[in-house]
Amino acid sequence: MRNLAKMCAVGAICLVVSVGAWASHRPRPSPPGADPTPPIAGVLVPKKPLYFGLVGGPGARRLKARTVVRVVANRPYRLEVSFRGLTHEAGPVAIPAAELKVTINGQEVLVGTEFVPAASGGPTPIHGVEVPIVVEIEVKGFVLPPAGRYGGNLVLSVM
Repeated sequence: MRNLAKMCAVGAICLVVSVGAWASHRPRPSPPGADPTPPIAGVLVPKKPLYFGLVGGPGARRLKARTVVRVVANRPYRLEVSFRGLTHEAGPVAIPAAELKVTINGQEVLVGTEFVPAASGGPTPIHGVEVPIVVEIEVKGFVLPPAGRYGGNLVLSVM
């Protein structure tokens, strides 16, 4: 989850820079029929990582975390989300993707490769719109991963 926190900070910095440029943009003369405003889309994510809780014992375990992100766009946008899997904080031990069932906003997603749509719409107000993200992870199977803290990356893509 530490990686998610780093990604969140980078996303927040990028958004602030983009929105600042958008807000201070001075119109330049443009050719007839051309749109003078460049297309901009950004996502602001919370700085704290998602927390799924604790699990213990063999058998299926279900984890759930919620967050809210803010999308700012001056054109129609589409926000998509992907989950990259769970790895142990102490090293290269990962829970195999085949042992995970991940659902984002009610849609099942393949770990590591697939994006699911979270929101779409037209231009947003200047302060953006809030989009809730609910991630549910079911650790299947009878293999008990090593004890410890696990983290993963939730990838947000706004187009």
